[in-house]
Amino acid sequence: MSDGPSATGKNADNSTALGCTVLVLGSTGYVGSHLVPALLDKGLRVRAVSRDIEALHARFDDRIECMWADLLDPDSLPPVLENIQVVFYLVHSMASGDDFAARDIRAARILAEASGQAGVKRIVYLGAACPLDTRSEHLVSRRETGEALSQGPVPVVELRAPVVIGAGSVPFEAIRDMVNHLPGTVLPLAVKHRSAPLALSNLLHYLVELARSESAPQGVYLLAGPELISYQQQIRRYAQVVGKRFVMLRMPGLSLAMVRYAMPLFSSVPAAVIRALLGGLSEDMPDDNQAIKALIPQPLLSYEEAVRQALENEQQDAGCLHWYQGNTRFREGWPNSAYYGDRLVIARETALPASSLWQVLSRIGGQQRFFSMNWVWAIREWLDFIVGGPGRNLGRDTPDRFVVGERVDSWRILDVVEAQRVLLGFRMKGPGSGTLEFRLDPLAGGGTRLTMLAYWHPAGLWGQLYWYIMMRPHTLLFRRMLRAIERQAHDL
Repeated sequence: MSDGPSATGKNADNSTALGCTVLVLGSTGYVGSHLVPALLDKGLRVRAVSRDIEALHARFDDRIECMWADLLDPDSLPPVLENIQVVFYLVHSMASGDDFAARDIRAARILAEASGQAGVKRIVYLGAACPLDTRSEHLVSRRETGEALSQGPVPVVELRAPVVIGAGSVPFEAIRDMVNHLPGTVLPLAVKHRSAPLALSNLLHYLVELARSESAPQGVYLLAGPELISYQQQIRRYAQVVGKRFVMLRMPGLSLAMVRYAMPLFSSVPAAVIRALLGGLSEDMPDDNQAIKALIPQPLLSYEEAVRQALENEQQDAGCLHWYQGNTRFREGWPNSAYYGDRLVIARETALPASSLWQVLSRIGGQQRFFSMNWVWAIREWLDFIVGGPGRNLGRDTPDRFVVGERVDSWRILDVVEAQRVLLGFRMKGPGSGTLEFRLDPLAGGGTRLTMLAYWHPAGLWGQLYWYIMMRPHTLLFRRMLRAIERQAHDL
């Protein structure tokens, strides 16, 4: 298979892409969540699609059309493909389990056929750079997904990207967690293999220009940064950028499988994604990017420049008060808490109206305390007080109403939607950043669903252990709290 644009097969349609409505599939993912605003900034109309419509609305403002679809459900695709000329296909199923490759190929075939029926002019697929003889299941799947798309009736521009340097990129976050939370590490010999990391801003430029271009020859384009460096060199150079001494030793006999099992001890990067990506470390990646450079020329950032840009952009990101992976507002004030966080969701359905539940919930903390098992809360507060935290800073500024910025004992009220939602920020000392959210949602047949959501962005090994050790106790505690809130609301 050529790494340059194909000279045979279907001819790309030269009708106007500039000014069209662009569809982004995978818009809540790492690249998609950055691509959507980048397209919008260039004046393009954007339709963002995901299976998680709530996540779409949390990330994007009302300038972006948000729609639900499931790529494995052909009937869900015609509405989202209506009046679309360019489709960005940024979807993968690595986190879905061992059958991710089959799911990806099936989804690609369904999308290709539906796009042809809808009159789509071009599909831009973001795949992964890989050697022709790769043994990595993840990389083979990325290549086969591109082949499945290209067998459809719509011209496909496939970009094969190397490691992308930016906040949220799994390889980047694995390095960041490692350097931030460990003094050093032992690495397998496989980390000597080299790739050409690409800055996120460079990748976004390629993608945006493909949407703006009135003519982009279909085919496969290999992307690459300006330097061919090993993963070990990436770790060392990241540590130099952030000013930390980090010791690395390579050990014969240490396998990538062993690394896979060790990484969850210090990193919150999704384990299933790590498992899929580690296979790519055992091979040198191609870096012949002449075809894309001729089509879309741009200056490429060095590895150090890309790292600095990623860290600066993250600091400037204001975020919002709805949780999604990497949201800076949910990591405020906690140095080095992980980009990827965990979420615990406990819900209870009741026939009571939301107004009654809200009236009880509004009295949380202070003299009311936390409705159930208050001795557990007291133990945690005293432990925090002993180590110099605000754990015994008890009380409410306004005892029966939520006011943004005020305290609920050692928590801080971050956001309130009356009778619908309240978000509390964790202010006690701990190995990470935490928030607690209460939601009240109406049920179709009457009544209310009362939900507690605990979000935790760990800081290294202790943050990981804190979450896993406390998850079961928190589950029990939250269930009892919801029952107690319902009981008190019933007695009003």
